[in-house]
Amino acid sequence: MDARAYIEAIAAELSRVRGAGLFLSASDAKLALGWHAAAVPLTTVLEAVRDGKRLKARKSARGAGEPAISLSAIAPTIEARSSSKRGKAVRVVTGRDSLRDELLAAAAVSGLRARAAWIALANDAETLLATSADAYWTRTIAALRAALPELSRAERQTLVKALRERMPRRPGSMTHRRFRRAQALHLLKTASSLFSLPPAPFLL
Repeated sequence: MDARAYIEAIAAELSRVRGAGLFLSASDAKLALGWHAAAVPLTTVLEAVRDGKRLKARKSARGAGEPAISLSAIAPTIEARSSSKRGKAVRVVTGRDSLRDELLAAAAVSGLRARAAWIALANDAETLLATSADAYWTRTIAALRAALPELSRAERQTLVKALRERMPRRPGSMTHRRFRRAQALHLLKTASSLFSLPPAPFLL
């Protein structure tokens, strides 16, 4: 499972138990990315979120203050359970600038088109992901569109040919809006595989 699907599944479960919108704080988004990088099973995270909900309900019934359900609050439980299943400690990197630094390093590669757009995205990535995965991918697609005019004519022709060969037709059950979004994400992955545009770390 890629990082986008992993984070969205966690956000959806938190939304369900909180009764609130799909939103992760910046610290929670960093934790989720760290767990994905450390290969913590998604089921482990989701089970801990549900257990946190049950614990909150019991404390509320006893008249205790209701602790907020967040990934930061249940992180020790998640990491302990994952470590127990593996038989070794899970090390999760959640440094303040870990994702930012990785993306800035990727944006420093030689010959990157529209470098300023990728640097701006790297600086904003954690804030965007804390808002929603969709916010991050919208900015990533915008950065790619800024870079496309810098491709040579031959490169653009190669990209168009690859898109036509790989992009399936719109399923009848899919709306035109969703299909356009799928096309944009497909463009992103294809350009990255052909020209490292964007560099792989931006695909999370």
